[in-house]
Amino acid sequence: MSEVPPLDLPDIQGLVTTGYAHMPHSRFLFLAVADRTGAKAWLKNLVPEISTSGRRASKEKPQTAVNIAFTARGLAQFGMTPEDVSTFPREYQQGMDCGDRSRVLGDTGDSAPSQWEVGGPTTGELHVLLLLYAISEHGLQTLSDRLWESISTGSGLTEVFRQDSFKHSINEPFGFRDGISQPAIEGGHGVVTPGQSVLKAGEFILGYVNEYSVLPPMPSVDAKLPGSDLLPLSAVNGSRREFGRNGTFLVWRKLSQDVEAFWEFMDSQTRGTDGTSDKDKQIALASKMVGRWPSGAPLTLAPLHDDPQLGANAERNNDFKFIANCDAEGFACPVDSHIRRTNPRDTLPPDPKKSNVVSERHRLLRRGRPYIQTIPDGKKEEGILFMALNSDLQRQFEFVQQTWMNSPKFNGLFNNKDPLVSDNDGTGCMIIQDKPVRICIQGMPRFVQVKGGGYFFLPGIIALQFLTHE
Repeated sequence: MSEVPPLDLPDIQGLVTTGYAHMPHSRFLFLAVADRTGAKAWLKNLVPEISTSGRRASKEKPQTAVNIAFTARGLAQFGMTPEDVSTFPREYQQGMDCGDRSRVLGDTGDSAPSQWEVGGPTTGELHVLLLLYAISEHGLQTLSDRLWESISTGSGLTEVFRQDSFKHSINEPFGFRDGISQPAIEGGHGVVTPGQSVLKAGEFILGYVNEYSVLPPMPSVDAKLPGSDLLPLSAVNGSRREFGRNGTFLVWRKLSQDVEAFWEFMDSQTRGTDGTSDKDKQIALASKMVGRWPSGAPLTLAPLHDDPQLGANAERNNDFKFIANCDAEGFACPVDSHIRRTNPRDTLPPDPKKSNVVSERHRLLRRGRPYIQTIPDGKKEEGILFMALNSDLQRQFEFVQQTWMNSPKFNGLFNNKDPLVSDNDGTGCMIIQDKPVRICIQGMPRFVQVKGGGYFFLPGIIALQFLTHE
């Protein structure tokens, strides 16, 4: 067995190796560059504050964290030439709001970029995303005020949008335990739990081998640029330097969840012949759509009723396969369910072993946060600030979104999209495997609306230092 190369943890931003679970408060500041010189000076002062993945000298957990990411246009604003930016993948260069990308992601109708609050064609160009985390609301506000003062006093940056989040529960807004099935990074720190996939670092960090046993494409810059001597020489072109090493791509999407409509739909589909509601049946149907009970217990291991002890047990709640646990046909966990689409595990043809390999080539590191806010009509809006890290936007995030979640023909189905978070339009259905006859839930609506988003690059610390040079 070949030795796993060590990760350069001090050069990798902290968000890559931790979701800052002990910091429930977060704020996301979307910024635009108005003056390059001022912005570079601001970034130079900020770099020492960026939280990294390096091991701490103290066992005490940090009280706050700061990370930073850039759009393709943002990197250009910091001095990258068109040739430099062209070394990044097309998806990143185009941006999430591009028409091609919108069709791939299902961002249509009310979820089209033209309707977005941030990241759309009418909401102001985005260059920088500043990610702030803290253990308390006061700590977050203090951190934000200090950094905002540095932004507002001659930094050459302006605020386009801000979004706050408070992780008040382990459940997402529909009421289901979130964040269970996460892959681990080979060579990273942290305890690996039973059933957790340990994937090559190159699936999430540039500069390391991925699950195909190859290095992901490496964004680079001209070796003659000021400060480029900080960066390692390109392995394929001696006249260029590796800007992307120890960096990753960050997907950010604001997803509004219509909780009221979701549970009204469950009610309408489960009412008795006399018109009475049945809460237990509503929860059972919703769980079939998710693939887990509200506690997090997987239907494959708890097919008949919720098992809160199982759901809360990190040693058991993700330790399963579908075929290996005798659920190949989906009688416990429907083939159409959200968790079978986003991580098919061993169910893809032609056989379980190859399916596991394919599934692990399309995984994401999720770093999402819930949000609640009051909208103009006085009602409460809640949802998820979906964030995911990956080294290949097309093969990982876009593939899962287009080929598994939004595809009506996923894994042998027909006219069935992800019942939870796809671009359903009311014309499709969900199939629930059952005996003697399967159940077809007709008229699946869209429960989740996209309110904003963008593709960002989270550079390594040395790459950030390079960006500060004039």
